[in-house]
Amino acid sequence: MRKLILIISIMLLLTINVLFGGVTGKIAGVITDVENGQPLAGANIVVEGTTMGAAAGVNGYYVILNVPPGTYTLKSTMMGYTTVTVTNVRVSIDLTTTVDFKLQPQVIMGEEVQVVAERPVVQKDISASQANYNAKDIQSLPVVSVASVVGLEAGVQGLSIRGGSVDQTAFLVNGFTMRDERNNQPYTAISYTSIDEIQIQTGGFNAEYGNIRAGLINVATKEGKRDSYHFGMITRYSPPTKKHFGHSPSSPESYWIRPYVDNEVCWTGTKTGAWDDYTRKQFVEFEGWNAVSEKTLKDDDPTNDLTPAAAQQLFLWEHRRDLDISKPDYDVDMSFGGPVPFISEQLGNLRFFASYRNARNMYIVPLSRDSYRDYNGQLKITADVGEGMKLMIDGLLGQQAGTNNNNSGDPGIFSDSWGIADALSNGPKYIDGRMYGTDYWCPSTIQRMSLGAKFTHVINPKTFYE
Repeated sequence: MRKLILIISIMLLLTINVLFGGVTGKIAGVITDVENGQPLAGANIVVEGTTMGAAAGVNGYYVILNVPPGTYTLKSTMMGYTTVTVTNVRVSIDLTTTVDFKLQPQVIMGEEVQVVAERPVVQKDISASQANYNAKDIQSLPVVSVASVVGLEAGVQGLSIRGGSVDQTAFLVNGFTMRDERNNQPYTAISYTSIDEIQIQTGGFNAEYGNIRAGLINVATKEGKRDSYHFGMITRYSPPTKKHFGHSPSSPESYWIRPYVDNEVCWTGTKTGAWDDYTRKQFVEFEGWNAVSEKTLKDDDPTNDLTPAAAQQLFLWEHRRDLDISKPDYDVDMSFGGPVPFISEQLGNLRFFASYRNARNMYIVPLSRDSYRDYNGQLKITADVGEGMKLMIDGLLGQQAGTNNNNSGDPGIFSDSWGIADALSNGPKYIDGRMYGTDYWCPSTIQRMSLGAKFTHVINPKTFYE
């Protein structure tokens, strides 16, 4: 029987292919007597505003595991010693924050000693090339998206890390992968106001993250507080305006229209000399509507006979589509969290954090749809289900709508002006059909839904499992 259980356990370990990325950190240090340097066994450490804490062992060493990323205040107390408080203790994803305490013997109760923590120049427990941004850092950056934060790092272009393609970068939110399984692309458009910390790794990945080639983006979102509510909001609005240089594609002066409507050349052609050489080189060469009409009259099919004026009117009808931008770009991002009303205390300090993001980016020219839309809602529910036990349920529901970026049935969707401009210029002979027609690329909609749960049990100050 024992042999069978062992075999089953090994098989389970070998077949697990979904791994949780770490989204918490650790606080550790040594508590000693400031006068003689002796360790103070039994000294207490408390993370203020939380239920987390620890007691120092016989060697004065303490450790607090499974600490969500953020900035905290630590307080150390022991009978016969002055209380010491350390503020501005920053905890980051997957890292150990070292805070040592030196307590002053005090026979009579004295004043509390306050110390401001400082980050070490060298982080000893980092085996990877990485950067961590907490909520305060993110708020000071001139960007409003996860992709923009990542793009600020050296060696990163967009979501491409160290020259690798985007599909070689792992993107995790609260330990859950956000990869689109159709094309292996990461989905990063989560609420910016909900982010607690972003960790960017560009090399030396730990085994817990599986097979990663280019880089890792690990995001931890905020958790609702037990005793207070939090609201955050970011809005961005850009009025309708063109996203290209020069004339509108619908203008009679545009590259695609002028040779066919300018009376100096449209009837007899652009090579007649009516235009100077500089102007002629700026536009497509055209033989003139008179020549087009003659060709229709010379064949044996009377149904296609056109006068020069009729041929021009047919061209204008085919290019009648208005390609100007008439709607604004916008981005609405908001979040709200705190204890669940009325039932929070009865259900293990049940708390929530909800976020919503809705963004529209108008295309450089309208395609089968005139814009890219992306909206999603995310809900994170947390409860302390027992002593040292925490249950977290995280769900996301959203939709992307726009125009498919290929006509071969592959997954993909245009999300920016650059991608459209690149696709339009790829094959100039078809550019008219791509711009003035509506059906070259089809409309595309992507529905997104994810649901995950994580149970954490801290057995003792040095041991926990998820």
